[in-house]
Amino acid sequence: MKYPLVLVWFALAAAPALAGQPPADILIRRGAAADHELPPQAARGSGVAGDLGAEALTARRLRLELPDGRVLVAERQRELRDARRGESWVGAFQHAPESLLVLTRWHGATTGFFHDGADTWEIAPGRGGRHLLYRVDEARLPPAGPPQLPLHEPAAGDTGGAALEATGTAAGDGTVQDILVLYSPASRTRYQSSGGVESRILSAIAAANQAYANSGLALSLNLVHMAETQYVETGDMGQALSALRQNGDGQMDEAHALRDLHGADLVALVNEDGNYCGIAYVMTSVSTGFASSAFSVTASNCLSGQTLAHEVGHNQGNMHDRDNSSNAGAYPYSYGYRRCVADGTGFRTVMSYSCTGAPRVNHFSNPAVLYSGYATGIAYETDPAASAEAARSMGNTAPTVASFRQGAVTEAPAVPSGLTATAATATRVDLRWTDNASTETGYFIERSGNGVEFSQVASLGANVTSYSDNGVGANSNYWYRVRAWNSIGNSAASNMATVTTPDLAPPAPADIAAAVAGAQVTVSWTDLAANETRFEIGRESYNAKNRRWGSLVIVATVAANTTSYSQAPSAGTYRYSVRAANAGGVSAWAGPSAQVTVAGSGGGKPRK
Repeated sequence: MKYPLVLVWFALAAAPALAGQPPADILIRRGAAADHELPPQAARGSGVAGDLGAEALTARRLRLELPDGRVLVAERQRELRDARRGESWVGAFQHAPESLLVLTRWHGATTGFFHDGADTWEIAPGRGGRHLLYRVDEARLPPAGPPQLPLHEPAAGDTGGAALEATGTAAGDGTVQDILVLYSPASRTRYQSSGGVESRILSAIAAANQAYANSGLALSLNLVHMAETQYVETGDMGQALSALRQNGDGQMDEAHALRDLHGADLVALVNEDGNYCGIAYVMTSVSTGFASSAFSVTASNCLSGQTLAHEVGHNQGNMHDRDNSSNAGAYPYSYGYRRCVADGTGFRTVMSYSCTGAPRVNHFSNPAVLYSGYATGIAYETDPAASAEAARSMGNTAPTVASFRQGAVTEAPAVPSGLTATAATATRVDLRWTDNASTETGYFIERSGNGVEFSQVASLGANVTSYSDNGVGANSNYWYRVRAWNSIGNSAASNMATVTTPDLAPPAPADIAAAVAGAQVTVSWTDLAANETRFEIGRESYNAKNRRWGSLVIVATVAANTTSYSQAPSAGTYRYSVRAANAGGVSAWAGPSAQVTVAGSGGGKPRK
């Protein structure tokens, strides 16, 4: 069903320096939220209510103040903009580059979550159009569920999990796996609307894809459809999983028709059963015969904890960490990894259960990838009995999982062409290209700082032919390319477009003064810039008849590093302003000076 896909989701290069761009607040006009306003999973006393900032999903950097007064600033890594899949902002905090912040807007609902050390925080709509920020109390969440063995006979020719397959960092073949996500009426009701629960699902998909990128996997989940299914929870998530898998039992039977219609390799249900955070069938034999068991269930209040990625990970052949696994997964190394220490360096990967000092991090186990200086897995070749290489396992099983269903398209889309890049400002580059495809799901924007190593910075919808990248730095060189993509894979890259951003506009000068000596006026200022190429001197004339000042008119331009200018204007009363300028723009006007009254005429000259 799917062919090799190049650079789908992958680790991103360091973000450019963004001097002069203050972070935008996620919440403004904020205040404490009463406990009764918070959802059941919220820690008591942790709530804040505020208005969503206007730039919360568009700014390159976001600022968030926690109830204890700590201020976190996040840098955007990727943005997703698609009329059919909403808007998502994915990034990490400056003090913790391996952290995660996801915000999604969909059908009028904006939700999100982030991880701050061992704590998970959620952002959700509140009363009266306001939004809530609160910490999730893990004691109020259900426990993790046990993986379920598939109820089918292995198909002829499956591997049985015996072969080791590729070694080293697992990048897979860059496969797209299509996923259908259903949710119950109770989940819709809990989050006030279909947009409320669907926004959370979109955030969970974005977080899963970022985990693949962090883990060295060129693998992507493509959400092909979301829908409400008429299932009534029984309190037993295992029963929901069985009902989801079965066809013809009168419970969620439409899931199978929707799966075939949309070509979904994987099917997930989000509901309100409270006995587990999630449960799924695990693929222990690598075979397309597992397609009939590629189902999972996740509790809606566990979506922010990467439970959806965890449960889908079972479908992809992974088990938990070795201490919490009773059997092997697809391969003898298909395990999560955890570092259980109390010295602040502990962590657990997505597939692992909790332990002392080990918050969940957005990684699948991979010994070739570090988290805070420590390997996130153990290589099978180094220690088979303790090996934990879920990313390697997922890279091996990716083509099989991606072949569970045939989608509507049969080939990758045509290559976009005519890409151009224009520096609109010092911190924004505008891209345009020609759409040559008719079967694309969307476009990936890739950026490089050296023309060799590219990172994906945006995922856009179908038929889009332009994009503005506001994540660039001033006075820097960038290379861009664009790919069309769909469920089969992505196109080759477009032509490469290069651009050099101008310098940031300089800061305004200070201490503007004007003095008269005979018929000559000397304007002076303090130069606060280090990057100006010129100063512009503006003058206003006073109209005694109307008792009004006229418009500010530029009367002179002088070289960089100049701090005064003299002229002999005609008789009159004047006041002066000065601004610095370069190729990146102009500063604000500094001034005006105190008014001066002069007589005489003549030219003027700058003085250093």
